[in-house]
Amino acid sequence: MHASRHATPRHRLRFTAAAFVAIVAAHLSAAPAMAADWAARHGLTGAQYQAAFEDYAGKGFRLTSISGYDGGGSARYAAVWKKQAGPEWSARHGLNAQQYQAAFDDYAKKGYRLTFVNGYAVGNNAYYAGIWTKTGGPAWSARHGLTSAQYQAAVDDLSKQGYGLSHVSAYTVGGTPRFAAIFEKGGPAWVARHGLTSAQYQTAFDGFARDGYRLKVVSGYREGNSDRYAALWVKQAGPYYSARHGIPDAHYQSVFDNHLYQSYEPAYVQAFNGGSGIRFNAIWTNTVFKGADLELIDRKARAYLRETGMPGVSIAIMRGKRLVYAAGFGVADKNGGLPMSPRHRLRVASVSKPLTHVAILKLLADTNLDSGSKVFGSNTVLGNTWAIPANNPDIEDITIDHLIRHRAGFRRIDKDGNGSDPMFDYTGTDHAGLITWALANYPLGYTPGTTPADLEGSDMYSNFGYCLLGRVIEKKTGKSYEAYVRDNFMKPAGAPDVVIGGDKEADRKSDEVVYYGGGAYSSVKPKRFDSHGGWIARPLDLLRFMRYQTALNDGYAHYGEMSGTSAVFRVGPSGNGLAGAGNGDNGKPDQMDDLLKAIDSEVSAWPNIDLF
Repeated sequence: MHASRHATPRHRLRFTAAAFVAIVAAHLSAAPAMAADWAARHGLTGAQYQAAFEDYAGKGFRLTSISGYDGGGSARYAAVWKKQAGPEWSARHGLNAQQYQAAFDDYAKKGYRLTFVNGYAVGNNAYYAGIWTKTGGPAWSARHGLTSAQYQAAVDDLSKQGYGLSHVSAYTVGGTPRFAAIFEKGGPAWVARHGLTSAQYQTAFDGFARDGYRLKVVSGYREGNSDRYAALWVKQAGPYYSARHGIPDAHYQSVFDNHLYQSYEPAYVQAFNGGSGIRFNAIWTNTVFKGADLELIDRKARAYLRETGMPGVSIAIMRGKRLVYAAGFGVADKNGGLPMSPRHRLRVASVSKPLTHVAILKLLADTNLDSGSKVFGSNTVLGNTWAIPANNPDIEDITIDHLIRHRAGFRRIDKDGNGSDPMFDYTGTDHAGLITWALANYPLGYTPGTTPADLEGSDMYSNFGYCLLGRVIEKKTGKSYEAYVRDNFMKPAGAPDVVIGGDKEADRKSDEVVYYGGGAYSSVKPKRFDSHGGWIARPLDLLRFMRYQTALNDGYAHYGEMSGTSAVFRVGPSGNGLAGAGNGDNGKPDQMDDLLKAIDSEVSAWPNIDLF
């Protein structure tokens, strides 16, 4: 027999919600409160894993899953801890075959039984990690270092003696697949397969699920240059669960985050060195949502992607000022198929306007300005910064209220019935040049403050008017528009990552998606669009903003749409809210809004949780 050991005594590990920032990934912001009962980490060096293990020791968390793998010639670790009571336990890692065997024998003498084993290779050397528990139970047996044929023979032989497979770990050493396994006498009905390709594994998974079996373990390994899978299914009841296999290293965080914000708890993780790099297999359970409701959301979101051709969409739902659900569907980047997740930031186009609207209301409350304050001309907000053309004198009558309500006169309809807006007719890059050009070349389409009979609804909508509101904020506060909004709203709301985006693909911020649309990186100018359409945000952070402020009435909704982007922001009653954004211009905002409203109303029971 083999066992694994590291140089510390028995450990009990614990995790707090505050520590989750470091646990899931260094770039994540505050974790959902529901994660307080568990911890998950991956990509840890041996020293980092050891430090984490020691840091959590004695704090009430128990190691439930551990996996080693080769990270560029040295060991890396992925692990899951759970806060739960139980008998004495101990864990070891980084043990060679001889050390593992010695630990195994020592624990057996002390009344411990092996409950989890992971075999892995670094270079051409085999190592083991294991978890032992001091508890009674049925007779058991364990094997390690088995070839495929030896593993099959052990399964056949022990099955005849009444032993069932309770755990299996597959790994590759020197190009040869190896297996470590634990068997217990009796237990539920079970089935196991190994040597499966990804497609064969999926077929087996689907078939056994129909027959009432649930996945307990899936372990990946390499056979030649091909990935293979060994798996164990058991016929027993359990919570609703989700399983993924063969997740590329670069995608794992996105997959993890999607499960996190749907209230899944990680139960098992295994990392292995596949033919094309590090891959992850994982199992999550969900005791918060009904499985039927999760399936309904997934079905509707994926139907939306199919029907619209949108590459990806991120959605978030708030009930009673509590974030109850967030998820991404489709891809954030087609190149490599990076999954969309709730942590991805997206351009939100005109959903930027609610931010500007609320900021202006605060400015009016905090300063000597009022809604009737004039914007242009002597003794006005912007003063004589811009000259008023003789052929456009009504510009001097424009007030802050006109800009807020899209009644400043800058929107015009041409003889063919097409609307025009200075924001898109001007080709420069800065606000000063835009405003100078617009005042000189863009006679007002109607008298400020009025609603012409031939203009209504979207015909009145003025992006340029909200651009001017951004300049009002800057003039009155001495700060940039972005800094004022972030300092007064986003940071206090816990959403400091809501920022003005960049114009080019090379200017993307961390965790920002790639946009797909003909003018996404040419006609779209987020830096110039700032106060009317320049923000990038996570939908869940838009809901943080919604929760934090009270200036937007129930029923308020705003759509955002420009090349490469669609977005929705909807304020519901009693602190409810919906937000969504996508990285294409195929799916119109009204279709996204319909998706969000359908999910919100058709889920049978929203849980009493808060993922903020």
